[in-house]
Amino acid sequence: MSDTRRAPLVILLVTIMGAQTIAMAALSALLVLQFVQADTQSAPTAVALIALVVLIVVWLVAMTAGVWRARASTRGSVLVYQFLQLAIGVGSLQGFIPRPDIASWIIIPSVVGIIVVLTPTVTDYLSERG
Repeated sequence: MSDTRRAPLVILLVTIMGAQTIAMAALSALLVLQFVQADTQSAPTAVALIALVVLIVVWLVAMTAGVWRARASTRGSVLVYQFLQLAIGVGSLQGFIPRPDIASWIIIPSVVGIIVVLTPTVTDYLSERG
């Protein structure tokens, strides 16, 4: 029987990804509420944005479950998501109206997630059961 205990870094990565999933789910709920309650200037754009955010939530749920189940294929997906999120955080630092407060809430979990997923412990955990 294989050892199914998870290292603390794996639990940290799953926790970070779970928090990101919850935040994106809350954002999608907020977007739906705003769409229903407010008068939108462009309904197709609002629906497309809601659909994209819901797809991101589904992607995050799949990645979190994949990391928890030690699927090797999730490592690349986690890295892509974290780097995309890092780019969004950097963009919010440099935008038309810079928001360093929001950027820090985006950048810090991304950097921690990238570092954790690249550690030998997590890499070994994700590659041992493939």
